[in-house]
Amino acid sequence: MTVSAVDRLYLRSAIRLAEKGLFSVTTNNPRVGCLLVKSGHIIGQGWHREDGGPHAEIDALRNTIEDPRGSTAYISLEPCCWEGRTPACTTALIAAGIARTVIAARDPHPRVAGGGVRALLDAGIEVTEENLSEETDALNPGLLMRGENNRPFVRLKTAISIDGRTAMANGQSRWITGEESRADVQYWRARSAAIITGVGTVIADDPKLNVRDQRFGNAKPLRVVVDTRGRTPRDAALFGEKGRIAIACAKGVESINRAEMWEQQGGPAIDLAMLLETLSDQGCNEVLVEAGATLNASFLGQGLWDEMIVYMAPRLMGDRARPLAALGFTGMDEAISTTVKSIDTLGPDLRIVLTP
Repeated sequence: MTVSAVDRLYLRSAIRLAEKGLFSVTTNNPRVGCLLVKSGHIIGQGWHREDGGPHAEIDALRNTIEDPRGSTAYISLEPCCWEGRTPACTTALIAAGIARTVIAARDPHPRVAGGGVRALLDAGIEVTEENLSEETDALNPGLLMRGENNRPFVRLKTAISIDGRTAMANGQSRWITGEESRADVQYWRARSAAIITGVGTVIADDPKLNVRDQRFGNAKPLRVVVDTRGRTPRDAALFGEKGRIAIACAKGVESINRAEMWEQQGGPAIDLAMLLETLSDQGCNEVLVEAGATLNASFLGQGLWDEMIVYMAPRLMGDRARPLAALGFTGMDEAISTTVKSIDTLGPDLRIVLTP
């Protein structure tokens, strides 16, 4: 059966429901919305509300206003067909007597990847698929990245002057950008499962790296400090905030305050690819890197990034100020090319989103 204009309207409503989990579903699970329609009326709706909680289909079935038998389920992502922390959604849809499902995109997770569709078809449920993956991928970029590359979706965030500087030579950087830009950072922190920074930034700026804006609920991303030798101050502001803290360090580094010590074998520098794999294994879908020139250069130089958010302020800081990334290039053939995804004005600043 082909997808009708009405089907697309309901599917996009399901995607809007999925957006409600943007700041509460950050690890392991995708953000999903589900709409139940019977005889032209919406009888139930739901979304994945929190990590480890009931999936969108279960949530919708629990919130129906009448018997869902014979109804159509509009789902932003193919339903799961295996039992993890919650029962399989295909089992629940079959038991509820759903007659038809319309899905916006298939789930790339290896344990699903078409298995949900097959389970529904085998049970006699009609399945209609529409390709709205561009919209669903924007909600769940980490789902694809973890499935294909075993690492989270990595965003780099930086604030610069119009001459590309991130701090004065003495390390002073407060504040390059205006209040609107700093408020916008809260959004990106809140949707991230983890925030990565370097020990140099911790020592120089003493950031909390927390989510202060109450509009984003109780988001508490894991905060990870790349600190090979264990130089993170025990009284760093990070420790004054609730939530997990991890320090990626060399083997044998002494414990620091309440941080989890993630030891790595090998050379003098932290293997960032290995660190990202560890974060993926912990279920982190999206991570935000808020670091200085050295760590930024490592992520950029190794190609371990998927999006860069640059807040550019209309000021000049001079050639002695610190750069965005200490890449040390000497020829144009070494330059890293990027694609401009969007440019927006935030107060006096520009927010430029770049992709590789």
